[in-house]
Amino acid sequence: MKCRISPSWVFSIYGVEKTAGPDNRGVINKPRRGKMKKVIAAAAGLMLVGTMVGSAAAAVSFGGDGRARYYYQTNYDFGAMEDVTNANGNVTGTQRENEKENKWHSRVRIQARAEAAGGAYAVGRADYGNSTWDGGNSNSTNVGASKAYIGVPIGPVTIEAGRVPMDLLVATKFLFQDVTVDGAKVMFNVSDTAELGLLYTVDYEATQNGDLQNDNDVVNYGAYAQMGFAGGMSLRIAGLYEDDQVGVGADDGSGWFGGIEFTGPAGSIALSGALAGDDRGEERADTGYGGFIQGGMDFGGTGVALNVGFTADGFVTDGDFGFIMIGGGYSITPTSVGALGDTWWIGVPVTFAVSEMLSLKAVLAYADFDTGGDAFEISGSAKYLISDGLNFQWDIGYLGYSADTDTDEEESPFGTAITFNVSF
Repeated sequence: MKCRISPSWVFSIYGVEKTAGPDNRGVINKPRRGKMKKVIAAAAGLMLVGTMVGSAAAAVSFGGDGRARYYYQTNYDFGAMEDVTNANGNVTGTQRENEKENKWHSRVRIQARAEAAGGAYAVGRADYGNSTWDGGNSNSTNVGASKAYIGVPIGPVTIEAGRVPMDLLVATKFLFQDVTVDGAKVMFNVSDTAELGLLYTVDYEATQNGDLQNDNDVVNYGAYAQMGFAGGMSLRIAGLYEDDQVGVGADDGSGWFGGIEFTGPAGSIALSGALAGDDRGEERADTGYGGFIQGGMDFGGTGVALNVGFTADGFVTDGDFGFIMIGGGYSITPTSVGALGDTWWIGVPVTFAVSEMLSLKAVLAYADFDTGGDAFEISGSAKYLISDGLNFQWDIGYLGYSADTDTDEEESPFGTAITFNVSF
């Protein structure tokens, strides 16, 4: 639910009264009676009327979400050991990185959109908390702005600048899912089914001798296109080049990245897929790349899908892409797809609409890691709608992991989490 706010005014022969509005300041004191003061107050009221007519179409809307979550996780380090050092930097032993963890976590996000009468707008999203309960100050001081940008429409062209969403490839979650960057976008509305865009972002602003203009920075230049076709098929293409003027030698991150994604029906089958690459970084021996294709069908209240794909040469997908344990961005996800090395996978997610209030999801998946072994996933999620804007979610999953050799660390992650989600 979103609410719109506009000030409310009451006029009288003695002046202007403001009823309790968005600033909650109450009523403006009336001036004393008097002929001259009546005339002045009436004139001021007429001027305010003219001012408000010009801004009558302006509006502000609010929305957001919040959650509180409890986790229980074991073996999320896959059995890996880390060195223990003393004050002199000498290694004195080894220990597990993250053998077992149970914790609470919460966050609240508020988003506001203010639109001027002429169509220009500003969007801001503030994140509060977004941290683990630790008894300290993290929840009271951890506040950030994940979105903060203005939009300037000029005919078929819209310019957005600030902390903007990099929603270049949002047909699927393979890349750039819910990512914001500092920069500007120029979007060209070519037709009802086609959009072109240009992107400029600043990843790092360096200083050299106190000069912020002629300095070494890390910036991205990009272009993208979105097209719709008959039958409901949509296609998005994006390419970006990273210009790293800070790193030298092996630390130079310059290079291109991007890809192509599509969604659409093929008869009764819902198709989606992507192919992407990443050539950033001098230390990369080859261009990393990856892709997937998924087909799904609905049978009444049951949905079944088959997802197959691969990553190679160090390519890692967006953290929100995948299943529940092997990627997916769920509360209990231990690893992103591709993070454990070159990977190919096959998975079958199944959804059940038990009722209008209760929905279930189950996943069976298998992944093979080129140098790290293999793993199978069995996981599930249940979501129950308690009331409008409030739901309870339970996630649980097991990732059976097998290492390539007996000398490698080998532990299988297990996790479960309960979450209360609020949206408005």
